[in-house]
Amino acid sequence: MKQPLLLLIFLSLIISGTLSAQSTDYTLHEGEIEGSPYKVLVPEQPSDGKVFFHVHGWRPAAAPHEADIDPEDPFYQSLLSDGWIIGRTAFAENGVDHNAHTEDLANLRNWIDENIGEISLLIMEGESTAGTLLLRIAEKNPELADGVIAKGAFIDLEDRSADSFLEAEPEIPAVLMSNLTELDGPIAYAARAETAAVPPSLRPLLRPGHVNVNWVERKDALTFVYNWISNGTYSPISDGTRTVPHEETGTSEDGEWIVNRVLTVDPFFGNAVLGFHPDELKNAGIDQGDKFTFKTGGQHRTVFFGESYGDVEHGEWVAFPLANDRLLIARNHESAIEAANMSAGDTVQIRTTSDVIE
Repeated sequence: MKQPLLLLIFLSLIISGTLSAQSTDYTLHEGEIEGSPYKVLVPEQPSDGKVFFHVHGWRPAAAPHEADIDPEDPFYQSLLSDGWIIGRTAFAENGVDHNAHTEDLANLRNWIDENIGEISLLIMEGESTAGTLLLRIAEKNPELADGVIAKGAFIDLEDRSADSFLEAEPEIPAVLMSNLTELDGPIAYAARAETAAVPPSLRPLLRPGHVNVNWVERKDALTFVYNWISNGTYSPISDGTRTVPHEETGTSEDGEWIVNRVLTVDPFFGNAVLGFHPDELKNAGIDQGDKFTFKTGGQHRTVFFGESYGDVEHGEWVAFPLANDRLLIARNHESAIEAANMSAGDTVQIRTTSDVIE
């Protein structure tokens, strides 16, 4: 029974790997709708009114207020290649306001209907607090979407005053995709929603973390929801864990250091993604649970190699493997990129801990 599934996954990885090396033509529309910045990517050959929204979670009030989207991301490239229109709103304000955010999403849908073409199918994906928002939409505003994917959603089934309170009564297909360390809420939601109008599907990711998900897993989850909507294909639980196609890291050695660069920085939370494959740290004698010395811009810092942000105290440095086989470096509830003045492309070095004084 496993062979067909493994074959499909293998073929999807080959296809996805090919797509990631190409660039699909698209038109970018951007502006504001009632104070909410938006971006919409329209492929050269749209497919029957299929639309995908990515919905971001909570952002600090002082964080940039923008509808950020990377069209060259392999996930978005694969969607554009398949003819999906992609939409993104930054909402009217940062923070959490489910009612206002729902209205912003409805406004973006209406804008696409009126300016791009009639939407025949809309699937939304939300992360963290936006996962909660999308489950709330599945319960209270099911006319807004045809299906939702809630990644790392915060769920409260008891306290009606909580932002994360949910009734567990979805009326449209809803996938709850969460890492192992955050499955309690989704499991409870799925159990209570067994008798809902449309019971949800639980899709665990077999690794720790918070929204630690790669682009292949996102694409497979979208395909799952699309098939569920289109032909009724459904399972109450499925393993969502996938691997990404192998890519060379470009890591080099300089004496006792391994050397790479900053791939991307997150201006909203101050984290950075480094080009190292996590196995390269192990090969350098650094195992999870160890500390290592991190050098950039001539400055040395001691970093804990763990599994998630919560492995260290407030303000301390932590690094952990990402689902896309790269390394994230952060400070718990603080900005790593500001503290180390890191930018994309900067050279970074790692070695086992020494008696370096910070």
